[in-house]
Amino acid sequence: MGLGSGVRAYLIADGIDEPDLSSADAWVVDVRLAMTEGALGQRRVALLLRIAGIDLDGLPEPRPDAILLPASHGREIAHLGARLAVHEAEHGLADGSIGIVALIDSAAGVLGAGSFAGASPRLRGIGWDAVLATELGAQPVTAEGDWSPVLAQARAMVRLAAAAAGVEAIEAAYPGENSGKVIAAARRDGFTAMFARDALQARLIGAGP
Repeated sequence: MGLGSGVRAYLIADGIDEPDLSSADAWVVDVRLAMTEGALGQRRVALLLRIAGIDLDGLPEPRPDAILLPASHGREIAHLGARLAVHEAEHGLADGSIGIVALIDSAAGVLGAGSFAGASPRLRGIGWDAVLATELGAQPVTAEGDWSPVLAQARAMVRLAAAAAGVEAIEAAYPGENSGKVIAAARRDGFTAMFARDALQARLIGAGP
């Protein structure tokens, strides 16, 4: 994974069966699913493992390209980076081979996003999750299909934090139908990737303007 042109699709797994990855650039899998026998299959795209904390015991094979870490402060990213260094040494992996993608899914994460810059050289990207709307008691999108004003502010903070850190900015998966408007806005605003909730959305993201 790395910075580049266009918007890449990061498909979120919702079960243990390998989804249609033909239009995806990365596969996002919760570590609990990944630990299920055969869940990862013979993947052909980058793998992001989502973890709830920094416990790496039993991290499944094959080696993930990055850990997706819900975070609210750079200290968490730095701590995970240190744990990954130990994990790599113990398993004969090259130092720095596993990256970190920080995920903002809480109000605390939005407010702490500025601390992510410089937290770890492993940091590859910063993304956000529209589940944030639940904590805020807000609707995620407007009747016109745009992000709601409060989520738009959080989204802007993510974009600024990614720019400050010099890493990839990852747009949230659109929670409804007709995601074309939000995908176009992601391209316009410099997001280099977007989470996708299904294969159809991944195809729309990768289709280009």
